[in-house]
Amino acid sequence: MTDRWEEYATGSRVEHFAWWCEEFLTQSIDQFAGEPLRLEPWQLEIMGEALATADGTGVAPHWRSAIIIVPRKNGKTTMLAAYALYRLFNDETQPEILLAAASDKQAGRLFDTCVQFIRRSPLLSDGVALREYVGEISRSDGGGKILRMASSADNLHGYSPSLVVADELHAWTKPSQRKAWAALTTAGGARVNTQVFTITTAGDANERESSILGRMLDRNEAVGELEKHDGLTISRNHDARTLIYNYAAPTKDPTDTAAMKLANPASWITEEYLARQASNPELTAEEVLQFHGCVWVAGSQAWIPAEWWNAAIDRDAEIPIGGRVTLGVDVGIVHDSTAVVMAHELEDGRVMIRAQIWTPRPGQNVDLTEIEDYVRRVNDDYHLAGVFYDPRFFERSAQVLDAEGIPVVTMPQNSATMADAYQAFYSMLGEGKIVHAGDDPDGLTAHCLSAAAVMTDRGWKVSKIRQRQRIDALVAGVMAVYGGVVQSETMIAPGFFSV
Repeated sequence: MTDRWEEYATGSRVEHFAWWCEEFLTQSIDQFAGEPLRLEPWQLEIMGEALATADGTGVAPHWRSAIIIVPRKNGKTTMLAAYALYRLFNDETQPEILLAAASDKQAGRLFDTCVQFIRRSPLLSDGVALREYVGEISRSDGGGKILRMASSADNLHGYSPSLVVADELHAWTKPSQRKAWAALTTAGGARVNTQVFTITTAGDANERESSILGRMLDRNEAVGELEKHDGLTISRNHDARTLIYNYAAPTKDPTDTAAMKLANPASWITEEYLARQASNPELTAEEVLQFHGCVWVAGSQAWIPAEWWNAAIDRDAEIPIGGRVTLGVDVGIVHDSTAVVMAHELEDGRVMIRAQIWTPRPGQNVDLTEIEDYVRRVNDDYHLAGVFYDPRFFERSAQVLDAEGIPVVTMPQNSATMADAYQAFYSMLGEGKIVHAGDDPDGLTAHCLSAAAVMTDRGWKVSKIRQRQRIDALVAGVMAVYGGVVQSETMIAPGFFSV
């Protein structure tokens, strides 16, 4: 796995970068304090591709976006800081380098690492002016600067970066952070040689489908050239000029240190260290897998285990036109989304579910007539045995549909029947009796993995793990499965039923 860039690029700056790091950068942390920064073989391999050049000048980067997903403590902050400084001192096009992270504190760590390298090098110190109080490192000749960026999108416009260095992209999940990311990654349009360089750990499985990192990873691996190794998948999307090195332990067992080590390429991360982390009582198994194995796992609060959900994927299962289906409807007018989930019992007894989700836009509520029209289309194309719904927000629509001969059934969310429905869904999924398509064009996965639950005297009480997340498709799916399988015999004729 060496010099892969030679297959598609005209050159790479990696040899010069490695020489420059060893010549000018002195480390200051723990056992490496006082030693020059020498890149390890795995770092040389990655940087060889990340620094591949697209033309004969040896400057223009082939990859506009380079992402490295690697566990904690593999030296990612050090390598990010080194690359930022390298570009500051070696680019001749007035470099403007932005250091960004999901939090100001994380961006501060990256900036501080740059400062520590400078203070330990008389040559670098003489070449810059440090303004730590505002987060700025400027070349003394006025030829470029590094800026520590706040995570607010309001402060990110007006820049023309040659390099954006992003840390812990998995944590960029809030709407404000999405806006910040968009501002950062579109700001370099006026430059020919701009690049976004990202190093991060994996994120939560319940946010993968909706997160910036999850979407980029899945899309790149879906359309890019794939190179797979034990613990590492490399995806190269030449059209989008996006390179992703994705380290991930091939295990769901944090005590499997041999498998965990495959995702930790740094020589100083040993199996003994990983065993200590796995036995640390302050960390859950999910946290060890995520932070030290880069495994996308649902948090310990998640009601539905990610392995259950992944095991339920069946891309060959289909809901045939004309087949018997039931619908579950959960309506959110302003803040939550509206979801309609279709359930169909396959010939082998398993239940296939498929979702349609409407998300309200700022200042614009979900139009219930769109939901009604969708139910009508389902009624035209399939044998619709019943529409199970929460009467809050949907009662008027249910009356309209009932008047048209479509069978509707109320399922209040705080009812004993709904508690039974949650239990039935949970048991059926765990027993492999519920399947879904898996490619998740509808957001069903994110909704189902974003739910927490506690067992009460009345059964499961389900809620969101985080307030900003949505679980409406899960609620609709629970109603659709319960109505289609558990209570199917109650649907014998049109009219209002209450179960």
